[in-house]
Amino acid sequence: AAAEARAAAEPDATPVVAPTLPPVAPPCPYRGLFAFREKDAAFFFGREDFVDRLTETVEARRLMAVVGPSGGGKSSVVFAGLLPRLKQASSLRQAQGKAWVSADLRPGNRPFESLAAALVPSGTPDRLAEIQQLAELLRRGALGLAGAVQRLLGSQPDANRLLLAVDQFEELFTVCPEPETRRAFMDCLLEGVRHSPALHVVCTLRADFLGQAFSHRPFADALQDANLILGPMTRQELGRAIREPARKQGVRFQSGLVERILDDVGDEPGNLPLLEFALTALWDRQTNHILTHDAYEEIERVDGALARYADEIFTGLAPHQQDPARRIFVQM
Repeated sequence: AAAEARAAAEPDATPVVAPTLPPVAPPCPYRGLFAFREKDAAFFFGREDFVDRLTETVEARRLMAVVGPSGGGKSSVVFAGLLPRLKQASSLRQAQGKAWVSADLRPGNRPFESLAAALVPSGTPDRLAEIQQLAELLRRGALGLAGAVQRLLGSQPDANRLLLAVDQFEELFTVCPEPETRRAFMDCLLEGVRHSPALHVVCTLRADFLGQAFSHRPFADALQDANLILGPMTRQELGRAIREPARKQGVRFQSGLVERILDDVGDEPGNLPLLEFALTALWDRQTNHILTHDAYEEIERVDGALARYADEIFTGLAPHQQDPARRIFVQM
């Protein structure tokens, strides 16, 4: 305004023109190497048919497993697909006290502590002590999972069903060192679904650990007809997973780019994290809300984006840090 006033007072003065700034990129809807969570449901596309089957199965079964290869999207279909679907249906029935609530955990090296932490509400006074006490009761069988579920639902009168999501169930075998703890944890889950009509348990499990999970006969029997296999996404499903999140954010792909990306993804197992990582890197290089072929080449496409990023991080380390980093990654 001051510049305009000066220009009006001085006819010979050159008008001040504000520089044109490029439009600000909207928040990235892709998840990089991370799974989609419940808060990301608006950007989760491509698995609609599987989520329909999963929802029907969970409504009908008390214990079930989503089984598939590493990087296949098992966690995403549960947290960004199943949970929002159940809660959306619950909102219509909440007045009748028939709503779902959910709790989730990863077993880790102390599965009973993880389970207790999932069942103790975040606002509980002296929550840490409460978690330790509940974990010990569950471990010893002094309180069954059904009793813990009843106690949790008693504090939430608008709900009468609990979905317990045990994510990355294979951690029970890769991280927990004690076979007796593994068996006791599986027995605890079985006791819960047998004695609590309100409890439904869904586990995500890598296919290469199916044999270890089924080595515990009672658990194998319970999952006999209650596991859904999550196969690779079709080209059409992948296309939706690529296009739709960008469209919702008002960003479009240059002509032919989606087809290029689909060709590069192929049908290799575990390709979803690489795809999401490449799309996340591509998002940062958009031009005027357009994702371009040139930017895709800059990130070295789907198969090179992660390697490029890893090299950048590695070369940024001090020399004395690079050798330990190299050893760690080789061991992984």
